[in-house]
Amino acid sequence: MYARRPSPLTAVLAWTMAMSGIGSATELPQPVRTLLDRHCTACHDAAEKSGGLDLATLGTDLDNPATFARWVRIHDRIETGEMPPPDAGDALAAQDRAALIKSLGSLLTQEDARQQRSEGRVPLRRLNRTEYENTLRDLFAMPGLAVKDLLPEDGRVDGFDKGSDALEISAVQLRKYLEAADYVLDRAIVRQDRPMVYRTRIRRIGGLAQFGECSFPIQGGQVDLEQIKALRKMRLPEKLPYFETMDSLGILTSARESYRPEVGNFSPYHSGYYRIRTSVWSFDYKAGEMKPARRMQSLALLANERLLAYFDAPSLAAREHEIVVWLNAAETLQLNPANLWPNYSNPLGYDGPCVAVNWVDVEGPLHDAWPPLSHTRLFGNLPLAELSNEKNRPVPRQPPPPLRHPGSVPNHKDGREFQKNQPVWTAASPLPTADAERLLADFLPRAFRRPVAAEEVAEYVKIAHERLAAGDFLETAMRAAYRVALCSPDFLFLNEPPGAADPKDPMALDAYAVAARLSYFLWNSLPDDELTTLAAKRQLSGTALPQQVDRLLADPRSDRFVNDFLDQWLELREIDATSPEGKLYPGFRLDLRDAMLAEPRAYFRELLTHDLGAAHAIDSDFLMVNQRLAEHYGIVGVEGSAIRRVAVPPGCVRGGFLTQAAVLKVTANGTTTSPVLRGAWVLDRLLGRAPLPPPPDIAAVDPDVRGATTIREQLDKHRNHASCAGCHAQIDPPGFALESFDVIGGQRTRYRHTGETGDLPSREEFVNVPAKTILESFRYGLPVDASGTTADGKAFRNVAEYKQLLLRDQEVVARALVERLILYATGSPVSFADRAQVERILTAAQKSEYGLRTLLHQVVQSPLFRRK
Repeated sequence: MYARRPSPLTAVLAWTMAMSGIGSATELPQPVRTLLDRHCTACHDAAEKSGGLDLATLGTDLDNPATFARWVRIHDRIETGEMPPPDAGDALAAQDRAALIKSLGSLLTQEDARQQRSEGRVPLRRLNRTEYENTLRDLFAMPGLAVKDLLPEDGRVDGFDKGSDALEISAVQLRKYLEAADYVLDRAIVRQDRPMVYRTRIRRIGGLAQFGECSFPIQGGQVDLEQIKALRKMRLPEKLPYFETMDSLGILTSARESYRPEVGNFSPYHSGYYRIRTSVWSFDYKAGEMKPARRMQSLALLANERLLAYFDAPSLAAREHEIVVWLNAAETLQLNPANLWPNYSNPLGYDGPCVAVNWVDVEGPLHDAWPPLSHTRLFGNLPLAELSNEKNRPVPRQPPPPLRHPGSVPNHKDGREFQKNQPVWTAASPLPTADAERLLADFLPRAFRRPVAAEEVAEYVKIAHERLAAGDFLETAMRAAYRVALCSPDFLFLNEPPGAADPKDPMALDAYAVAARLSYFLWNSLPDDELTTLAAKRQLSGTALPQQVDRLLADPRSDRFVNDFLDQWLELREIDATSPEGKLYPGFRLDLRDAMLAEPRAYFRELLTHDLGAAHAIDSDFLMVNQRLAEHYGIVGVEGSAIRRVAVPPGCVRGGFLTQAAVLKVTANGTTTSPVLRGAWVLDRLLGRAPLPPPPDIAAVDPDVRGATTIREQLDKHRNHASCAGCHAQIDPPGFALESFDVIGGQRTRYRHTGETGDLPSREEFVNVPAKTILESFRYGLPVDASGTTADGKAFRNVAEYKQLLLRDQEVVARALVERLILYATGSPVSFADRAQVERILTAAQKSEYGLRTLLHQVVQSPLFRRK
């Protein structure tokens, strides 16, 4: 970390004169040399080494990335005026500073550009796990295919897993790719002559808890308390007949470890799209009586903890819902009244809200044609034939049946029961060797995202032919070739060859590489047929490129870009890294967590759709909320689980990413907030000014959960430390402004603690939390101080005033966003030589007030996107 001491300017002169390999360096006049000697060498020599910088040993080997990065940081600190600091004895004259910045910037640009001309700015990189999974999903038309967790975690560069430096390859990964290829082919290839379809109405909603503890039957609009008393004595409620005959099942708790309301014994035998319909409602319950619900409740539908949808449950009036979703084989469906408190009560003494389920209809998998597209991508229009039991001939691989929930046996569409030893069908051909070549010639260009020469196809055809010659079935032979293709560098890596598109620019990408870069930017997946066709016709330029950007953004697959970019830019992927401490934050439930995550995604989409300016990252006059999030924010009049646009009420400090609950949660731990964490996040993610890590000899601040001291008081020892003061002057102001929000993004005026003194919270502050739990939770302690002073001396009293200070320079926010978009789109961060192009993007977007859609279009039109 640099202290605020005089700048290392003397080294600039020495380094400038040493750069003979870059060209003749500009000689600085003698008065400037004298000024540099007077201001710098005393602080940045081997003895003083201010800020850890020794100019004598820094060196000028700019081929060394670390050395180059250090010189860039020196340049930037001089340019921003940090060095020499304002309180230095002799200030550096403006004209001398300008000349120095120009000279050093020119040399850094020349060296960076030289390396780009020889190597390109984007190194070869492999697909990250998200791109790999989406590519397989689209290649085989299996949109719910789950393979990401089969692979090791990817690394990160600048918080993103798109850069080549973050995407190493290892022997472990290669083994995992082979396993993943088998996993995908097992699910893509069909083995029946017709689809199996499960179609039934389910009234049985069971769990692991004893019946009558957390749920109860409702018949004729009434609850029979005497029946419940009898039922509680029985130990196997799933086998009781009234599960099938009751009108509704009442549930009084959210899912917990010992009770997860499951949809009967249903578990799909085959992956695919399923139609799910249900009828739900809610009420308030006390001693057998059902009263109107005090708020709209909701029911979460999950598949193996994977959220599928939220269903609104109105008061005393059933509402039917229908969704079509992808289910993977062997998943189990759960219905979770996520906002209800995890009660351990039974209906005899329970007093509180409940959700009722009338029935659940399941139908699927749904197919437009058979065999499905996943199979025809591999075997085309070849017919299915029953597998013959020939001696001494290895049968095609038969994957084991999925480990499904006991008792779930799907039926054929004609009602015939599924049997364990059904005949197996496989793709058949009278001319297998010729069909092998035809099928691979069709598959490989799609998988490799480019034309594939005949000699390349022949290498894979040889694999299939060798297996056929050994007597294998066509399916086995083709699997062998497809498996190798799915593990080849042509599939696993984004190969972006330059030179073919523009003879005048040897680093210009060819048309297929542009198509792939665009699709992996906005879809995180391979190009579709339209992009590939335009690339083949060399028409992916001019007006066609922005037209394709708009088309890709209008496609539902662009949600992958929105979700993944925000997960990385805003670090939303860390939403579950910490669990809020139950006593301090009793109102935190699954539905609030899900609404938190949905808000920034819907908000970003709104900015993108309406081309709203970069200032909206800081503040706005609207929010994207649902009922649960609106309750959390103290906003009335929003009902239901759907996220919608809502005007910011007068006096409300919400608006922009800065004060969204998800952002505030990922920048805190489960018990306390830290101005350092939040301040560093604002500097890095929103302003593009990532602070250096703290010195290793500086201890972290230990949170005081007893409420004796505030975090501001605890940070004083850091702010008063000589090696920390400079960075904390930048970091702490935004962190202090956000102190008015707790670890789950709730607005506060006092800190919470677990001590025995202080005011108790009121029941009105929480939704669906039992009064007893509130009394046993936290207490209010010391007041929150959200005021501060920025590094350049501007004071603010609260987060609203701090937002206004940030909004004075919207270009800073836009620049930071553009740099992250470029990294995400190309796989390489903005380097020194790229800065001029970033400024051109900003200039072009200035009229739109740096509208998000305009910025995105300008990024795609930029040479940074269209060059190697």
